[in-house]
Amino acid sequence: MATSMLLWVAVYNGYPTVYPDTGGYLYTGAFLIAVPPFRAPGYSIFTRLTGFGTSAWFTVAVQAFVVVIVLYETCKYVIGGESKFRDQCLLAIVCALVALTSLPWETSELMPDVFAGVAFLSAFLLAFDRRLRLVERIGLAAILAISVSAHMSLLPIGALFVAALAIARFAGWHVQGAPPAKSMLAWLLVPIVVAGFGTATLNYETGLGFRLSVSGNEFLLARLFSSGLAADYLRENCPNEPFVACRHLADLPTRAEDFLFWSPLRDDMAAHGDEMAEVVRGTIAAHPLRFVLSSAEATVLQLAEFRTGDEIRASNLSAPNSNGAVIEQVFPRDVPAFASARQSRGRMNLVTEAAAIVDVAAFCLSALACVLLARTKRFARVNQLFYWTIVFLVVNAGICGSLAGAYDRYQSRVAWLVPLCLLSHVCCLVQAQNLSMPGAEGRPES
Repeated sequence: MATSMLLWVAVYNGYPTVYPDTGGYLYTGAFLIAVPPFRAPGYSIFTRLTGFGTSAWFTVAVQAFVVVIVLYETCKYVIGGESKFRDQCLLAIVCALVALTSLPWETSELMPDVFAGVAFLSAFLLAFDRRLRLVERIGLAAILAISVSAHMSLLPIGALFVAALAIARFAGWHVQGAPPAKSMLAWLLVPIVVAGFGTATLNYETGLGFRLSVSGNEFLLARLFSSGLAADYLRENCPNEPFVACRHLADLPTRAEDFLFWSPLRDDMAAHGDEMAEVVRGTIAAHPLRFVLSSAEATVLQLAEFRTGDEIRASNLSAPNSNGAVIEQVFPRDVPAFASARQSRGRMNLVTEAAAIVDVAAFCLSALACVLLARTKRFARVNQLFYWTIVFLVVNAGICGSLAGAYDRYQSRVAWLVPLCLLSHVCCLVQAQNLSMPGAEGRPES
């Protein structure tokens, strides 16, 4: 039931929703041919394995099922109590999340964004739930590895989040019942290392070389152009450096999208060896303080930009994509459904705008309520989940804002975690109330 509810956006649309990048992921997965700008191949392989060469519906169904798995394990740890009550809480939590947050938009989309929140919950449980059975721990570790390999940003986000957990642990911040520090690090680091090795291997198989990130410099350089830093560096150094970019001084891009998709500058620089990397290093070295300040500004902006439905707005803007042609090649049976979907016909606008308003309100009210509830110091595990959720949201915003720029989709993919914290608090309050009634036995585990 929970898995089905998480797919309501896809069902309402008539087909899983798509983003301009969707076609690139599907094409690479089906034919192992990389499409510039190059993306992490992990999600491409995920679509290949879960789509069965038949339909994208299988892929989003698996995405929703993975979300339910981590939510189930989260309820076990955070809420505790009898299994029947936890199951009821899980269903109630999913009902609220699908109605009031961005989560169903992430699970219903043919994009790796849903794995950002999944990566956090998997890492959180591996770090703090000592009662996990071996099979559960292995399963969560596998989910963590798949998640951090799904998108280029999730590998550094996962590594930085694990570093924050390790620093807190070795600084003496210990949670009662948590696994030993060495065990915790092993269960967290091994999936990240496996994901990194798998990403590099897949890049090698697609002819891009054995390396973690192929387009990392492209996205960072796009962000440097949007902030004006790269343009200033080129104007300062073109008289002395034989950059091909110097030929474009009169029409340098001022937006990241212009550099990545419309300006001929990207292709010209890509054809000249490591020029992108040289310009990135030179720009940061020449303007380190401005880079730090612009990154901090981008982080703050990213924290505030999390409106649901970025895929629909991108379609309305007629962003360049190959989705229709790729779906025809990869999932030919899906072509009629894709063509007749509400998104393809521009009929998702009203529900998207309504969802964006509702989801932002739910996030803000949930954050405020969680802060107030945390001050009561009841339900330590829920508070623990909330505190580390905030850490993860900041890490996510910092990496995405600094390396790519602030976009709604990067923060909306994790914004649903805050309402999850509030819903967990509510379940614990209900459980405590039930146990305080005459005839009730036991005490809440959290």
